[in-house]
Amino acid sequence: MINYFDCHCDTLTRAMAKNKELYKNDLHIDIARLGKYKKAVQIFAIWLDEAYIDNAFENTVKAIDFFKAQIEKYKDFITDDINNENKVRAILSIEGGESIEGDMDKLYYFIDKGVRLMTLTWNNENEIGYGAMTGIDKGLKDFGKAVVREMDSMDMLIDVSHLNEKGFWNVYDISQKPFIATHSNAKSICDHPRNLSDDQLKAMSERKCIVGVNIYPPFIDGEKGSTDNILRHIDHIMNIMGENNIALGCDFDGIGICPEDINEVSKLHILYDKIKYVWGTSIADKIFYDNIAAFHKW
Repeated sequence: MINYFDCHCDTLTRAMAKNKELYKNDLHIDIARLGKYKKAVQIFAIWLDEAYIDNAFENTVKAIDFFKAQIEKYKDFITDDINNENKVRAILSIEGGESIEGDMDKLYYFIDKGVRLMTLTWNNENEIGYGAMTGIDKGLKDFGKAVVREMDSMDMLIDVSHLNEKGFWNVYDISQKPFIATHSNAKSICDHPRNLSDDQLKAMSERKCIVGVNIYPPFIDGEKGSTDNILRHIDHIMNIMGENNIALGCDFDGIGICPEDINEVSKLHILYDKIKYVWGTSIADKIFYDNIAAFHKW
């Protein structure tokens, strides 16, 4: 049995939208399948599609309520107590700062509700800054810079996945702590706006940040997303950042297509075995669990 700690999935809001249970479902992830791992930690992101953006704060609160209700309903199997290794452990994140609606008090509210990290933007523009897919060459807005400082002071992890490059460099300049790219790959291997340049990876290495490797085929190779090409991203990121600054950020239930042989969470042993074959058990364990587990006081 192997350990599993993944930095990003969209299963929470996907399950809520489809009236499915977190314990057992036909999505990419459920608690029952996570329970097959020796130790399992999943960061569950709250992502709002365009239909919910107009009431982003209210809809994020509804997602948190759903999350809490599911944990209570299935408390024999899942917990939000990160120290309880006898159950699947769940960590709550927000994907897209539109949820705080330009209001710092709403950020504080979410921190009080147990949200441990926030992806500053999704693909679009919001009150914080600009997503990588906007094509806009501007940095963080004044409110966004204030949010970065406040997240630092509140020990809330800053997630730069989806953020455009100028916004990234603003985070690098302003933040005094290690930050994270929960689900991004290497642009040198696959030239996609959502991936990170070598300069960005080097900067993250200097800050002792973490990059979670994404398994979405368009971010891997623009084709089928073969496991061999996932290994190419891992190799490139480790060559720049070292073996202690890389993790999983699969993006399950946020991606329309998966690699052919890893189409849900229980199939990740295929990737683990390939990493183990190439680099050995120690590095496989670091990527699958140890690095991200040690990265932050969860």
